[in-house]
Amino acid sequence: MRINIGIIGVGGIAHAHLLAYTQNSNIKEIYIADENEHALQYAQEKYPKIRKAYKDYKEMIEEAPIQLVDICTPHYLHYPMAIHSLKAGKDVVCEKPIAMNLKEADEMIETARKMGHWLFISMNQRFMPYHKKAKKMIDEGVIGRPFLAVFNIMGNEFSRMNDPHHWKGSWEKAGGGAMIDTGYHAIYMMLHFFGKPKAVTAVAKRLVVEPENKGDDNTVAILEFDEKVLGTIAISYTVLSEAWQEMRHIYGTEGSIHIKDDLNEPLVLVKENKPIVVEIGPIEDSVKLALDHFIDCLLRDKEPEVKPEEARDALEVCLAIYEASKKEKVYV
Repeated sequence: MRINIGIIGVGGIAHAHLLAYTQNSNIKEIYIADENEHALQYAQEKYPKIRKAYKDYKEMIEEAPIQLVDICTPHYLHYPMAIHSLKAGKDVVCEKPIAMNLKEADEMIETARKMGHWLFISMNQRFMPYHKKAKKMIDEGVIGRPFLAVFNIMGNEFSRMNDPHHWKGSWEKAGGGAMIDTGYHAIYMMLHFFGKPKAVTAVAKRLVVEPENKGDDNTVAILEFDEKVLGTIAISYTVLSEAWQEMRHIYGTEGSIHIKDDLNEPLVLVKENKPIVVEIGPIEDSVKLALDHFIDCLLRDKEPEVKPEEARDALEVCLAIYEASKKEKVYV
């Protein structure tokens, strides 16, 4: 059996999805929908598996012979498009975050359950080989008992964030700025390693970006987990002086794990003050790994490794970070 897929939204991240589906032999045909005619034309020229383009996603879902819908649109559209697709009898892939609020997320999950279809939120960093290896090392006690995790994301989204008309970072269409966007990756990975936190402290601010309709461009959060584990997430969307970088440090009583976006040394284990580069095999694009996994699950009628409830938990923590940032501060 081969699958036909319909993709809603063909800008930005959709091209990573289109490339993954183009390379997946289990995908027969691709149909696309977007209000932007230029984006449709560009995608059709670039990806030969595309059979037809639509300006109305509902028309595509009704007419195209598709079994799966992939939603690659701004955050505020995830909920209505997922609900429509599920009720139309389609399985659904949706980009992160799952939704703008917990009510929407819960309804998406419940609708998928009632309709008997899969809802897969593309939390692609779960499929990175070094994250899988780090999880295994933590669970096997390689670094003893973890007590501190420090995740830093320093990047440049200034141009889109500083455009008042762009959806990126707007409260209305994105639900916030840097934390709900890229910080969401750090949240769901930290939850995967340590479970849900019991408390959150945070400061989320717009420090450099000017439009008042935009959310946080710099945020620092502290997550308190059970079993004596603290986690910190620091994210910036306004680092203009250097290339995008993400660092994840996990400290335990018998060693530490250091993960970075470096093809030569992506995962380093330190024990007794001796750094060791951990072999993890070839590094593939994580979006492709996530989507290949889901397609395989559909064909085998197997539950995906990443559950929508986990995406809901990540959203709950993200919203708690924004709420914590509004709390009264102690000045010294």
